[in-house]
Amino acid sequence: MCLNIYNSYTKIVKEPVVLEAVRPFSVMIPYLLFHTGFFEGKNIPEHKALKPLVVKMVPKLPQQKNDGDCGIYVIKYAEYFINEMLKEMPKIFNIAQVQKHLATQLYVYAKKKQVDNYDTDNDWVPKDV
Repeated sequence: MCLNIYNSYTKIVKEPVVLEAVRPFSVMIPYLLFHTGFFEGKNIPEHKALKPLVVKMVPKLPQQKNDGDCGIYVIKYAEYFINEMLKEMPKIFNIAQVQKHLATQLYVYAKKKQVDNYDTDNDWVPKDV
């Protein structure tokens, strides 16, 4: 098992710093998985299940040009990852275009909820918002 790191700002956040910051998670995550039953029925011995995760930096990712666009990069990395299209990810994002597209998607989703009169049913979102 491994923990892949997607760093969109390697110009500032250098690999050794990231690896040092992630090391505790590479040890803790296997214990969390083990004690929540993740490995049950998978025929993995306890000593192997509790081994720290191998940490890998994912190379050649699109890089942000400032310290304010990280959220856009997180969203785009997640989108390509979920759709199993990391190899098709462009090397450069048009941030202004991505922001407009995301704003449009959110507006359309909210409008559809309004028109169809349905609730997301999240307890952590106040109903009067």
